[in-house]
Amino acid sequence: MAYASFLFISLLYCFQVGISLGVLPVVWPDEVLFYSPAISFANTGHLKTEVLTGLIPGMESKTLWMPPGYLLFSGFTLSIFPDSLITLRIANVCIVYLTALGFYILLKRLSISEMAAQIALASVLWEPLVFRFGTVARMEALTACFFILSLLFATNNSKSNWNSFFAGVMLSFSALSHPIGASFGLITLFLIYQNFGFKKIIWFLLGGVLPILVWIYYIHPNWDWFQIQFGAQLTRKQNLLKTFTIIDKLKIFSFGFGFPKIRLVIIGLQLSCLCFFTFKLFQNKTKQMNSWYLFWVWILSVFVALYTSSEGWYVYHSLFPLAFGMALLLEEKTFVNKLPYVGILVSLFAMIFIVTIHWSKTDTNEIQTLHFQKIEKSLSNSKALYLQSLPDPYFYLKSKRPDLDILEFIPGELELPSTTYIKTIHSRDSFIFYDENLINDTIKEYLKQRNWIRKEWDIPVPSNHWLHYKTIVYTRK
Repeated sequence: MAYASFLFISLLYCFQVGISLGVLPVVWPDEVLFYSPAISFANTGHLKTEVLTGLIPGMESKTLWMPPGYLLFSGFTLSIFPDSLITLRIANVCIVYLTALGFYILLKRLSISEMAAQIALASVLWEPLVFRFGTVARMEALTACFFILSLLFATNNSKSNWNSFFAGVMLSFSALSHPIGASFGLITLFLIYQNFGFKKIIWFLLGGVLPILVWIYYIHPNWDWFQIQFGAQLTRKQNLLKTFTIIDKLKIFSFGFGFPKIRLVIIGLQLSCLCFFTFKLFQNKTKQMNSWYLFWVWILSVFVALYTSSEGWYVYHSLFPLAFGMALLLEEKTFVNKLPYVGILVSLFAMIFIVTIHWSKTDTNEIQTLHFQKIEKSLSNSKALYLQSLPDPYFYLKSKRPDLDILEFIPGELELPSTTYIKTIHSRDSFIFYDENLINDTIKEYLKQRNWIRKEWDIPVPSNHWLHYKTIVYTRK
């Protein structure tokens, strides 16, 4: 029975991502930005972000705006398998599943029952947020995978120094896939101390430092470029932290979940129940509290990271501690142990709703293809394009118009001096946007100075459809 339910959970996950992975989630500009250095590495052995050439200093020579972990992984993948976005998405689908499997093994090591561990597994794999943010060609999946591997090394039965060392290495690889991985260090450190003792922490730190030193060695010849590329990202994060209110952060947190308002209520109930049971267990000291302590260290670390980052992508990392919490609730012999079942039912209904909206009531593939064809037709006389569009037509246009010189938006419209990119902007004869409020001021001024043909349309889908975006095209007369 356990094998059958495990297989069912796995197959439903494969169905969820397989039915529309080539179309949904919609192609994000982020995927183009990460694809560019990856394909450069696959073809030339160098990490160059050519879609940002002339927009940010050094991009045409060296990618320093992001740690290289995911970019190297993607580059190796594209050097072996077909050169396409779908290749990278399929790779992430596999990584997500392997991460969930590692999470399941971790729960079993923590003496979680088979039923509770499989419910936690389903809570991760069936949640539409995994499909929306985990399987796209970004680094969230790989970051979480290395982090879970660090926890598996930290909970290994062997007391060898190598377990602490490799726990540090894996955590470092997580941070080198995305800096948010570093914020999970306290969780691995807690397990190292709990399972191996204080003396093993030095091995953990040694393992963590070595990969970082390699990255620093890669950076150091071009420290000025690093300060501009990576520093602009940090400035953007600081600005987001100041801009968003608590309500904004709750909206960002809940955005990717299926039926987000219901999910927020379930999470609130879950955390309230876990607080109550933690207090009661602490009072009575009736059983080992190690798993409960681990849960609170984990969930609080993730919540602090999410609060400071203020981006929906990173909510993916909350799925694992929330699923862990559901497993702990299921172990309690009270009526609240039904809440995990309610949670996975909500995920299932959300999956059915997504399929209904995107494939039963509409043909999403046909709608997106027609939309991209309309964009291509609008650019028939263009030679140099600047893109800031959702869904992003980059891969479609490159397949149809290999002659078209395409540059992507400055990531998050970073606060860079206009002198660094104004010549490049003036070299464009066409622009595409999805929200005019987000247009860079330098570009706005340029669009006022010349005569442009402006076209605007909405993709013809319901408001709750993932293709519900506006498109604004400017082409030179």
